[in-house]
Amino acid sequence: MSPKFIVLPKSHTSLAKFLQLSDRYKAFRLLSLRLSPESFGSTYAREVAFAPDKWLARLSNPLATTIVAVDDGITPPSPVQASSDEDLSIETADPESDFELALDAEWLASLTISGPLDTKTLATHLHLEESFVDFGPAHELDLGPARKCDRPTRQFVVNGMYVLPIARGNSLGVQILEYAKRYVAAEAKVSGERVRLSLIVDYDNPAARRTYEKCGFGVVHRYWFDDYREGRGTKTEAAVMVVDLNDGDEIAKKAG
Repeated sequence: MSPKFIVLPKSHTSLAKFLQLSDRYKAFRLLSLRLSPESFGSTYAREVAFAPDKWLARLSNPLATTIVAVDDGITPPSPVQASSDEDLSIETADPESDFELALDAEWLASLTISGPLDTKTLATHLHLEESFVDFGPAHELDLGPARKCDRPTRQFVVNGMYVLPIARGNSLGVQILEYAKRYVAAEAKVSGERVRLSLIVDYDNPAARRTYEKCGFGVVHRYWFDDYREGRGTKTEAAVMVVDLNDGDEIAKKAG
């Protein structure tokens, strides 16, 4: 399989085609919920009942950007670690070509970036009290080389990341996360603002944590929650992981 990364548009000149894209998005989301119900806070039974407008609203949400990895049969596979990833371009010479590819090609993975978020909304996304969401500069948490002490001014959350079982084993999770980081860093570079990406992962899922760690994320908070997901116990420990972008402009330079 050869992945290509596509940022899904929030609208299209053809409503019929945008409805097709919404159907592709819906199909992949429902497949993810059906194959791995233990990986999501939502359920297949809940979302399969959504009206078409609900799926359209998700795609057109100005504070949510969905990135998918598709098998275009052309792009050379890149089973590499984040530390040695070659630049993954976030630009496309032909957005319409990417749009058509998103309609026709097999989707292998997906994630959604929510933001920028204010403190209250960020706390809601991370299931924390508002007073918990400022974790301080990432370098204080030993997440990598020394970094500046400036607080990030734009906060984003990674949600709903999923890689199909048939596409695992080639670092696709790392690749789509690195692409997402570059996309957000490039957006922030325009305004010169500092950015932080956060996410939540089950602490008892070391494979997922390793994937995030390879992309620079580090655990900043752990907590227990009542778990009602299929196949899980009554209590699960979750970890909040963060990575600061634009530190030393390393990521921004790759994106620019």
